[in-house]
Amino acid sequence: MNILLIYIFLDVVAFSSIIISVLPFHAKMLGAGPFLVTIYISTFSFIQFFASPFLGKLSDKFGRKPLLVSSSFADLISHLIMSFASTLPLLFASRLIAGLFSCNISVGSAYVSDLTTSEERTKHVGRFNSAYSLGFAIGPLIGGYLAGSDSLSPNYFNSSIFAAIINIINLFILIFFLQPTKTKIVSNYLDKKKDSIFSLLKKRNLTYLFILYFSINFVFSGLNGIFALWSEARFNWGPQQIGIMMTFVGILLAFHQSVSINLFVKKLEEKRTIFISIIFIFIGIYTLTISFNYLMLSIAIFFCTMGIGILNPTINSLVSMNSDTSHTGSALSINQSGLSIARFTGQPFSGFFFQNFSINTPLYIGLFILLLIQLAYSRKLNSK
Repeated sequence: MNILLIYIFLDVVAFSSIIISVLPFHAKMLGAGPFLVTIYISTFSFIQFFASPFLGKLSDKFGRKPLLVSSSFADLISHLIMSFASTLPLLFASRLIAGLFSCNISVGSAYVSDLTTSEERTKHVGRFNSAYSLGFAIGPLIGGYLAGSDSLSPNYFNSSIFAAIINIINLFILIFFLQPTKTKIVSNYLDKKKDSIFSLLKKRNLTYLFILYFSINFVFSGLNGIFALWSEARFNWGPQQIGIMMTFVGILLAFHQSVSINLFVKKLEEKRTIFISIIFIFIGIYTLTISFNYLMLSIAIFFCTMGIGILNPTINSLVSMNSDTSHTGSALSINQSGLSIARFTGQPFSGFFFQNFSINTPLYIGLFILLLIQLAYSRKLNSK
């Protein structure tokens, strides 16, 4: 388990050193406007949507380790291309390659499920997400520092090469240290209807969780997609400043996913924890709309990270609890595909309104969507 956590940590350090604090300014430097910037950011998720369920099924059949190795190798190629991407098509190609083989979160989560019982799964999913968040805290800080503070001309080569070096280290760790897990595979795996992705979608509880996961992350992904540009417009920030703020975000996420989630789940159980999490996200985004100084921004970030940091692992835990052991990888991959849809639709959606209306318009729309989600979820809770 610890080897997996090290892998996830380093993997997130690599990609987050570019995606949050550097890629938006890299694309903008090459001539992209806010809407096109979010298109380039979301390319990865668009491709991942189609690839993730297939990769999840392969992990159920052949094991988690081979898929994690292929994902890391694709990331290495992607970052090498990005290091000399002087045109928008090359930048697009780098994101496409990474998305096509990306399965680190869904397959990594399935690896956790292979090693844990249902009673302890939420706790270990929280540890998994904490490793993710710690990587997210360090990656943007390093990437932003390497890229510099000039938002008009970031040094994307330095941050891309750094990410590629981390990918090489991760390949070494995966190949020589990560132990394969045993998955319960039934015969004629690919042919049996009950093993198909469509059969999982027929389970009402799972389908509801998939929809809920998508809806909330549509809003949150939209915020992620425009945050760098929003911060540049509001506070005149560049890659370095974004990296520092993302470190703050990552530390908070790690805390909430390792400490807060256990407190809430133990006190309220999973379903009511989700209800509270949505409220936290709503408070955070509203506070962001009225943030004109660093204190208000910090308060907004605190509530946003608490909400999403508790909500996502809780939903993933419920998905794994409601799926058969041999199909956990497929179920979590469907959830990951839902997250991909949320990203490649939510980010351009926010980018469009950011570019054509005002920097806060996407946030106001997100608040309205969250309100509708909470009303629907409250009705479901009360109907139980």
